[in-house]
Amino acid sequence: MAKAEGVARSEPSEWARARPRWLPGSLWGIGALVLLGSALLGLAHGPTPIGPAALFSALLHPSAGLSALILWQIRMPEVVTAAVIGAALAGAGVMMQALLRNPLADPYVIGASAGAGFGAVVTQEVLGELAPGGAFLGALGAVMVSYLLSRTRGTAQVLTLLLAGYAVGVMLAAVSLFLLLQSHQNLQTVLSWEVGGIHAVGWGGLLWPSLLILTALLLAWPLTPVMNALLLGEEQAATLGLDVTRVQFLLLVWASLLTGAAVYLGGLIGFVGLVIPHVVRRWNGPDHRTLLPQSLMWGAAFLILAATLAQTIPGLGSVPVGLVTAFLGGPYFLWLLLKTQRRGVTF
Repeated sequence: MAKAEGVARSEPSEWARARPRWLPGSLWGIGALVLLGSALLGLAHGPTPIGPAALFSALLHPSAGLSALILWQIRMPEVVTAAVIGAALAGAGVMMQALLRNPLADPYVIGASAGAGFGAVVTQEVLGELAPGGAFLGALGAVMVSYLLSRTRGTAQVLTLLLAGYAVGVMLAAVSLFLLLQSHQNLQTVLSWEVGGIHAVGWGGLLWPSLLILTALLLAWPLTPVMNALLLGEEQAATLGLDVTRVQFLLLVWASLLTGAAVYLGGLIGFVGLVIPHVVRRWNGPDHRTLLPQSLMWGAAFLILAATLAQTIPGLGSVPVGLVTAFLGGPYFLWLLLKTQRRGVTF
């Protein structure tokens, strides 16, 4: 483990030359301000707008008036839910991209989100309610199947992984949709689940998913130097004394736990785990000891902003947040795919 701490800290030279020298060190402060600003915007924005004065008054006096009631019982849980989901998906994306040494890896792209949705729907049918454990097992199973199908001669082939993840995800999403329709769920509920949405689950509904996400992140944190070593390749990581198979399995478990909890809270929200880690890596560099926590912060801010934007789309009104993330992340994914085909996969 100690030998892994000093490896893979360099970044692509083109980005090292192009970015301002002050940017990496300033990302913490910039990210904190963006996160705070997005949270305040999400709290103020809604069907009943809350002005700045009323917002701060409600924050300081939780039991004073209608604005405080709306803020603490409706909007605050929604904003916190969006932040938790965004952080979880971004953290899962960091782990999967390190595991596969590819910026195209993402919980949504390789089938983890669809697997989590399938597991959650099955537990709902069997137990009568959604369960985080079912979502976790579904995500882990889907990722393991996609990962095993992609391995050739001891290494995971990226193109095969994407194709396998797509196929597994489509099949599981179709089965989930069938089960939801068979259980006579209304179409609005089904659409909200399949496309993703931020709902006021309440403070009690946030407790267990948040604890699972926090547990996964705390357990994954000691592996950040190992994630750096994995960027060198499995063989070179093994020469550093790392048990590569064990590390890969642990990263799959923690990433699946994050994905399962996120899907349990918000349905299938795509591209957050792809875009945020990749963009932060461009700014920060590939050292996962800073990449992981910064991705959590920026992922939370991004999904809060996306959820706020989804509430009021000109001409459409409120739409599922998954449509917003797909509209923003889809073109970025296509650009990234074309770039990696032209230049090869690099971090």
